[in-house]
Amino acid sequence: MSVFEWFTIFLVCSVGAMIPGPSLIIILYIANSKNFISGVIASLGHGIGIFIYALVSIFSISFIIEIAPFTFPIIQFIGAIFLIYIGYKIIFINSSDEIKVDQKIITQSLLENFLLGLTTSLINPKVIIFFTSIFSQFLNDNYSLYTKVGMAFLAGIIDTTWYVLASYSVNLKSIKNFIKPNKKLIFFILGSILLIFSIYLIYRSMIYFLITN
Repeated sequence: MSVFEWFTIFLVCSVGAMIPGPSLIIILYIANSKNFISGVIASLGHGIGIFIYALVSIFSISFIIEIAPFTFPIIQFIGAIFLIYIGYKIIFINSSDEIKVDQKIITQSLLENFLLGLTTSLINPKVIIFFTSIFSQFLNDNYSLYTKVGMAFLAGIIDTTWYVLASYSVNLKSIKNFIKPNKKLIFFILGSILLIFSIYLIYRSMIYFLITN
């Protein structure tokens, strides 16, 4: 795998991790109601869940390539369409999309923080669809086991790092003051990156169909 491909996976996984949703709300709730260490432990649990989902996606795609390689370009095209949908949702996100969390959630131990973070990632079916959309654009049957595990590991590390940073920022007034007024601009930039990448993937898929036909 080339450096460009690794960088592209890093960039798209980073955007995916930054998409606001129940995971971010829960991690921030833990960090704010308990302490930074609790937020870190929950972030680690969430990152492991992401690693598991990414690994499942990668090996599922590899299996499809092996038994039905003719369907792979179709999966790539559908994956690119899904990423466009995600990019659109990020750009046009509004207050009605915010996820409310039950304030009765109480974590008593570091183990419970870890399990809550892990469970939060594993119960979200959109995660595996997202990773299938991403990894289907890069995988081929020549990649080694180490490369495939490395791709999943990178996704898990990015996710963990993002939520650790988010947990740390809870008590930093300067970051809060910057993000709040610039929220729409930040989401617009993230969504635009994903849209541009998705359009490129669709273009590449169309070229493949034109060449093969």
